[in-house]
Amino acid sequence: MKVIIIGGGKIGDFLSKALLYNKHQVTIIEEESERCNCLVKSLNTVVINGDGTSLQTLTDAEAQNADVLVALTGRDQDNLVACQLAHHHFKVPRTIARVGNPQNRELFQKLGGVNTTVCTTEIISSLVEEKVSLKDMITLLTFEEGEVVIVETEVGEDSPARGQKIMELNLPQECVIISVFRESHMIFPHGETILKMKDKVLALTTAQKKSVLQEMI
Repeated sequence: MKVIIIGGGKIGDFLSKALLYNKHQVTIIEEESERCNCLVKSLNTVVINGDGTSLQTLTDAEAQNADVLVALTGRDQDNLVACQLAHHHFKVPRTIARVGNPQNRELFQKLGGVNTTVCTTEIISSLVEEKVSLKDMITLLTFEEGEVVIVETEVGEDSPARGQKIMELNLPQECVIISVFRESHMIFPHGETILKMKDKVLALTTAQKKSVLQEMI
């Protein structure tokens, strides 16, 4: 899968590493030349120094061959324009935009060209509220109008998952563990991966199965 990421900040850097690890083809577009140099040194992928809202830059990135475009700059307007250009001009099948202002989510959907929005403000608000009401599991992202979620939970001392292989957990089909963070290291898990105490687990699940996942991990 070919993915274009606009914005080479921390989020773009992290996402690129995750996608490259899973053998996807990644191209990063970043405006700041110094940041581009850092990305080139740390990532084995194509980094373009340019404006992600420019037709020429997107052409240089071969957007016409992309399967997904993710706009992650800190400017909502730029993210919208990049997604619209990708969708309407280059016919990119899927576009994802980072949104800082929650009010822009509905606007982006009405204007078209954006398949999915990720609102950082709402994520932080959710983290604060859930840290108060639900200490063991927090929702990081929501998709499909809240029906699909990415959650984070920690393997505790009394967790039934502690010391177990992921394949032994018998998780519901709707629950998929997508990454494990252990002592500041990210692990891309498989069935033989053994969960340890204090592991932070990221999982994709449905809103209905979230409580089931919490009980099992």
